[in-house]
Amino acid sequence: MSKGFVLELKGISKIYNESSSDKLVIFKNINLNIKKSELIGIIAPSGTGKTSLLNICGLLDLPSCGEVRILNKNTKSLTIEMRNNIRRKYLGFVFQSSNLINEFNAIENVALSRIIKGYNFPDALDYAKKLLINVGLKNRLYNRPLQLSGGEKQRVAICRAIANDPYLLLADEPTGNLDNENSQLVFKLLTDLVKRKNVSALIATHNLDLIKKMDRVFSLTKNGIKEISYN
Repeated sequence: MSKGFVLELKGISKIYNESSSDKLVIFKNINLNIKKSELIGIIAPSGTGKTSLLNICGLLDLPSCGEVRILNKNTKSLTIEMRNNIRRKYLGFVFQSSNLINEFNAIENVALSRIIKGYNFPDALDYAKKLLINVGLKNRLYNRPLQLSGGEKQRVAICRAIANDPYLLLADEPTGNLDNENSQLVFKLLTDLVKRKNVSALIATHNLDLIKKMDRVFSLTKNGIKEISYN
């Protein structure tokens, strides 16, 4: 792994309609390195491109220019299948909405990401059960998403993101739909799991109380990204 970096962004820009008069610059010249087990926060006004940046980091979208390296692998020329394979093996995602599958119960939702990575069904179910118990959902293992509260669904979503043993977790406003008490609980569970599993994390949030708990914090604007201090 180059210099211990799990993720490297070099000169990343996202621009729509580049060749037309109504060119829209979302952001440009983003440079960022994330080390193993590092917890990085991104803070930015709405509409500044946090979600676009996370999608590029997660290989869900392509930058207009620049280089995305994951575990020292340049992803620029990869095929769709190669990008999908990197996501399955090395990345985990947590969204503002839990995005759980309503037809599956909690343990099945979590086990699915481990099965997709290639683990057998019994192993995946056992691992999912342990994760859910660790986040206080022992009595919700067989509940479907519609039977869970907002905070419980986000806890399931976090377990699902961790279940495939990712190197990098990407979280887009993971507590954005929760009240303050549940935000604090879910964020603590998220960071505890990340540190226990030695996972790197890039988390976008508007919550200043949460952002203060990150290892490093960056402010994103359309002109770039810069490290800031909240201590």
